[in-house]
This record gives sequence, C-alpha cells and structure tokens, in this order.
Amino acid sequence: MTTPYYSANEASIPIVQGHAVSAPGGASYQTHDPVSPPQGNYSAHSPDVNEVFHGEPQPAQYKDPIWAILFYIHLGVMAFLAIRYAPLMAQEMAAEYVGGAYRKLSSAVVTRSLEEGSNVEGESAELEIDIASLVTIIVLVGLAALLVSSAAIGLMVAFPKPLIKMALFFNLFLTGAMAIMSLIAGAIFPAIMIGVAFMFNVCFIRAVWSRIPFAAANLVTAISAVKSNMGLTFFAYNNLFVTFFWSIWWSIAFVATSYVVSNCNAQGYCENEMNGGLVFLFLVSFFWTAQVVKNVVHVTVAGTVGTWWLFPQEANGCCSSAVRDSYWRSITTSFGPICLGSLIVAVIQATREIVNSMRNQDDSLLLCIANCLLGCLEQLAEYFNKWAYIYVGLYGYGFVEASVNVLNLFNSRGWSAIIADTLVDTVLLMVSLSVGLLTGLIGLIVAAAMQQGGGSLVGAFFIGMLIGVVFCSTLFGLISSGVNAVIVLFAESPAEFAVNHPELSREMLKTWREAYPIDVMY
Repeated sequence: MTTPYYSANEASIPIVQGHAVSAPGGASYQTHDPVSPPQGNYSAHSPDVNEVFHGEPQPAQYKDPIWAILFYIHLGVMAFLAIRYAPLMAQEMAAEYVGGAYRKLSSAVVTRSLEEGSNVEGESAELEIDIASLVTIIVLVGLAALLVSSAAIGLMVAFPKPLIKMALFFNLFLTGAMAIMSLIAGAIFPAIMIGVAFMFNVCFIRAVWSRIPFAAANLVTAISAVKSNMGLTFFAYNNLFVTFFWSIWWSIAFVATSYVVSNCNAQGYCENEMNGGLVFLFLVSFFWTAQVVKNVVHVTVAGTVGTWWLFPQEANGCCSSAVRDSYWRSITTSFGPICLGSLIVAVIQATREIVNSMRNQDDSLLLCIANCLLGCLEQLAEYFNKWAYIYVGLYGYGFVEASVNVLNLFNSRGWSAIIADTLVDTVLLMVSLSVGLLTGLIGLIVAAAMQQGGGSLVGAFFIGMLIGVVFCSTLFGLISSGVNAVIVLFAESPAEFAVNHPELSREMLKTWREAYPIDVMY
C-alpha cells in the first residue's frame, strides 16, 4: 500500500498527480516506510494504519477528456451566438429608435425634464453618488477589505477555538431571532419550522462541542498552508473577473438569441415564445461555466496543499512551483473531471431555475416540493463534488474514481470529516459577514467625509458591505478548500505530516485523540 505522492519504486520519489516532485539543488530523497510513523509520535496509540484508505498517484495523462472537449465546444457555441445575433439585434434596435415614435417619446421626456428640472435636480442630489465619489469609495473600501481580511486570518490563527464557538452561538442567535420575528409577524408555520431548526442547532452544538479543538487545528493547518502559498489568492481574485466577464458574455448571447429567435422588437414585444428547451440549455451553460471556474481554484488549492504537506520547500512562496504546477494540472490533465462534476451540478441548478419560473405562474404544492427536493439535491451534489475534487487535485483521479474515494473516506472516517468541515465553514461565514459589516461602516464614513447626502450614505454602506463580503469570501474560499485537503491528508498521510510540520502535527494528533478517544486512529 502506497501513501499519497509516493510511487512504488525504491527511490520513493514524491509524486503529485503522477508528476515527480524534484528535490532542491539536486539532493536525493530519504526513503522511509510510508506507513510506519516516526518513533515517539504515535507509539501511545498505534493503530492499524492499513485500515485507513490510501489514494494512489495516477499517471500523468488526461482524465475524462470528452467532457473537457464538450465544455470547449459549448464555449465556442456561445461565442458564435453572441457574434452572430448581437449585431443583428443592435441594428434592428437602432433602426427602431431612429423612427418617429421614439423621437416623439424622447422629445416628451426631454420637455418634461426641462419643466421639472429644478425638482429632479434637487432629488438627485440627495439620492445619487457622483462617479468620482463612487470610484473613491470603491477603491478605499476595496483596500480596507483586503487589510481587514488579512487581519481576520491572523485572528483565526490566534483564536480558532473561541471563534468557532462564537460562530456556533451566532447561528443559534440568528435562528432564534428569526423564529421570534416570525411569531410576531403571525407566520405560525414558518415559526415552527425555524423553531425546529433552532432545536437542531442546540443538539448539534452539544454533539460537536468536544470536536471543536480538532476543527480548530484543521483550520490553523489550512491557513498555514495557504499563507505559505499566497499566490493562490491571485487565482481566487482572478476568478471574480472571469466570472464577471462570463456573465456579460452569457447575457449578450442569451438576450441576442432570444431577440432574434422570438422575433422581438426594441419595445420587448415578441411574436414567438422562446423554446423552453433552449432556455434550459442556456441556463445549463451559465451554471456550468460558473461551476468550472470555481472548481478550478478548488482543485488548485488541493494540489498545492498536497505538495506543502509532503515537501514544504517546493510549496513555500508566493509564486511557488506547487501553485503554478497545480493550476496547470487543473486546466489540463484534471480539467475533464472538473467539467464532468460541474455539469452534474449545473443541470440540477438549471432544472431548479425552471421550477422556480413555473412557481411564479402557479405556486402549487407539487412545485414547492419539487423545488425543495432539487435544492437539497443541489447541496448534496456540491458537497460531494467538493470532496471528490480534493482527490482529483491530490492524485489526478478521474471524476468517477475520485467519487469512489470519497465514499471510502466517509466509510473510514464517518462523521468526523463532515463535522470538522462544517465547523470551519461556519466560522468562515461568520467572519465574512463581520468583515462585510465593518467595510460597510468604512464606506459610510468615507461617504460622510466626502459630504454625501442621506441616500448616498445608505448606498455607500451597502456597496462597502458587498465589497467586503465578496473579497473576504473569495479569500476564505481558499481556506475552506485547504481544510478539505488537510482532512483527507491527515487521514491518509499522518507520518509525512509529522516529519515536515511537527508542531502542527502534534496539535492535530492531540486534539484528534481528545475528540475521538475510543476510535483512535493514530
């Protein structure tokens, strides 16, 4: 049985996704028994390590290539639709706007504006933010968001356990407040449902309280791995721009295709209805690409943390080879599995959007149940994919093989992995919202200092809050991915962790034994 990154040859050269990791300066690797922990670290609790499933490094070849090819074909189709139909729509709309009806309408609007110019100008001064002030607020709040997010990471490293406890009670407080507000509003059934959720949160806190130290150790370890490879943040923030660009591209293609196919005019009147199957395919396209963009970073983080776990010298720097190589694999040999898993989630999301659209016309009980079931299915698929992509990033598996490994992980670790992951995600959400509120206040202060009006102050607060939440959530997404990788690696390669990161390893071993004294694995 081999451990992650190790081939079965005599040299025991570390391998990540089938690629040998070279030693620095031409040095050679020291061989050791991958399943025999260093003396003194595990002697008190020496389990049968073979009981824990170990992933196998895969050959450096393209996995699930048909799905990557299909994804690229789909992007080509979207480009063709935008290029083919957008100019036609623009020409027809321009021709209609040049017509007399629109001239008359424009003349009426201008005349009325001139008649009421003083009132409109006075109201706009109170409600609108001028462009220069808006840009200034965005820049200053963006810089503040980066600084506050970095400070929040340091806070989580220093006080992981108290923050996790605060996050649990934060969720409990929100649930209780929502139940009370529902009762006050007279919404009895929602109040009962939220009350059930409140009781579930109470039971959950009692059940996981002793597991908090282990989750905190996972969080600190993941932060340490990400901080050693801060180049990951470039790919995370770059994804924001890629997603924004894709949203514009998709919108142009969808609107232009709808305009031409449905034979619409500039006023929005269409002679024909757009085929429902075509709408569904457009929705799949949007969600598929968004999922792929997000999961590329997830797989990149997994590969980087894996290299850091085994050979920290290769994963210690902003632009370390671990970051570059992991990203390259995620968009080449591992791109097929990413496309396949993302497509599964995208189909579910598109179906749910269609159901929601049907509910707007006829909100029947059957559609409500269908929407609820699809929502649960979507969350399960996304959660399962999150773990599958860890195996894709660590070992280079195809999607199906990675999914089998996830089942093996849950079979060997039970609820421990899910609990640790849930606790960490809870604290990351709480801190993200806190950062958002803080940056919202910063935006409010900046707007007040620039002598903006009352309506502008409200707008500045929400703009600042949105920027803070987006920036912080993007950065913390790396940490969440890192935690998933740490959970898998700790289950499969504790010996390498003890050799390369002894302090972090001792803390995780200690908290593991405290959390699971009966089922000690190490």
